[in-house]
Amino acid sequence: MKKFDDGNIQIQYSDENEPCVLELMNQALIAYETITSLFKLKNYDRKIIIYLYNSVEELHNEVFGEKREEWEVALEGEDGNLKLVTPLNPGNVHSYSDILKIAQKSVADMILADNFDDIPNWLDITTYLFGLNDAKTIYSYQKLNINNIKSYSDAYFITLSLINIYGINKIIKIYKKAKNYNKILNASDKEINNKIIQYYAEAV
Repeated sequence: MKKFDDGNIQIQYSDENEPCVLELMNQALIAYETITSLFKLKNYDRKIIIYLYNSVEELHNEVFGEKREEWEVALEGEDGNLKLVTPLNPGNVHSYSDILKIAQKSVADMILADNFDDIPNWLDITTYLFGLNDAKTIYSYQKLNINNIKSYSDAYFITLSLINIYGINKIIKIYKKAKNYNKILNASDKEINNKIIQYYAEAV
């Protein structure tokens, strides 16, 4: 395995993945800088290691010992490192550019998890920041509820609406002090849910 090291990111890869490594490194570093700057993590200096796998099958066999769903292309291993399918062979669900965005989200999520506890499962600022979800408001917004998250899309649409309603700085405060989210937003759970539904009702 070759190693490409640039500050806080290291990528380990095989020869066939050489053509994508520089672009992947650049995107991972953008994610690292974006999150540490936005959340003012001045003293955070963890080096994140990314292992590139040649196919979805290879990744799944390594991590699970069996084939799983094709959409699973990025996983944090027990060693704390990121295991990622190469953008050059992303499988049947994702594209080259998808893998780059997923790498950004994964790096950012690892940094947030290192720094903050009890992050609500209805918050997903990294999907918002790195443009992973391009779905429109045809999504079933009437069923959105911070106390009943059923999918990643739920968390994305809740986060998107709350950023637009309250501003991104309030959302950052919730990551830092998750248990105080009602006080930070000055709203009960019911009031938050109603505002989310009202936001999308007015958007469509």
